[in-house]
Amino acid sequence: MGKDRNDMSTAVTTAAPDSGGKQITEPGSSPGFAVYKPGEGYATRLGLMVVVLAYVIFATRQWYYNWIFLPKFISSIGLGFMTNWTEAVPGYVQWIGTAAVAATGLLTGYYYIYIRRDSAEFLIKTDTELGKVTWPKISPWFKVETQVWGTTYVVLIVTAALTLFVFSSDMILKKIADWIFYAK
Repeated sequence: MGKDRNDMSTAVTTAAPDSGGKQITEPGSSPGFAVYKPGEGYATRLGLMVVVLAYVIFATRQWYYNWIFLPKFISSIGLGFMTNWTEAVPGYVQWIGTAAVAATGLLTGYYYIYIRRDSAEFLIKTDTELGKVTWPKISPWFKVETQVWGTTYVVLIVTAALTLFVFSSDMILKKIADWIFYAK
């Protein structure tokens, strides 16, 4: 049993009891960028990576169109001498900053989803638990006599009513705030 235990700990790249506390990895793999338990938690990891990609696209768009706030902010706090270079090379700052935001976001997402042990283990366990769920078949949902059909209508009606309530409350409160604070 002791030999099997050492082999198992080597397979999952953890420290074996007789390794002196050093991390054992497979030959030829880089311990810093090795995917933790590759092939496990595939759907959850991939889904979360799509979410990260959406955030990265939003962040790069924000940087590309709004990066100019940074020099204005630095000038407003009295450090304007640091922003004199921005008038000469705005295109370079715009594109290099966009690429840096994209690379940083994607690499950070990849690290936390695929490499970092505790977050990857959480996603693997989440994927395992989702596999245990009994998902309803889609074909009976569209029959009027099923309970799911009636429940779906209730959810849609309540969601629409709450949306209208929040929207109208927001518009009314905005008009009141504009009238109180911005009336001339």
